[in-house]
Amino acid sequence: MSYVVVGTREGDGWTVDVSGVGRSTADDLAEIEASAREVLREHGVADHAAVDLQLLLPDFEVDLQRRGVPDHGLRPVEIVSGVIALVVVVGALAFLLGRLLG
Repeated sequence: MSYVVVGTREGDGWTVDVSGVGRSTADDLAEIEASAREVLREHGVADHAAVDLQLLLPDFEVDLQRRGVPDHGLRPVEIVSGVIALVVVVGALAFLLGRLLG
C-alpha cells in the first residue's frame, strides 16, 4: 500500500498530513518521514515502517530560499568549465577511436 504525505510549512516547523489517515507535525524536513510513519502506527497500520510514502512538499523551494541555501544556477565559470570538460572528453574519445581504427 502507498500513502500520500503532504508536508506544509508552518512557522518554524512542518505540518505533516497523511492523506486519509491523520496529521502530525515535524520540526524540520528530516523528521517528516518519521512523523508520517508515526501517524500510520498510531492508526493501526501494521506495516507502517515499510509502506511506500509519496512525499509532497509544496513549500520546499520556499523553505530553501528562506533559509539562505545558495541558488545552484549555472554561472559563466561553471559553463566554461563544463565546455572544457566536454571538449576534453570528446577529444579523448576521438583519439581512442583513431587508435582503434587506424
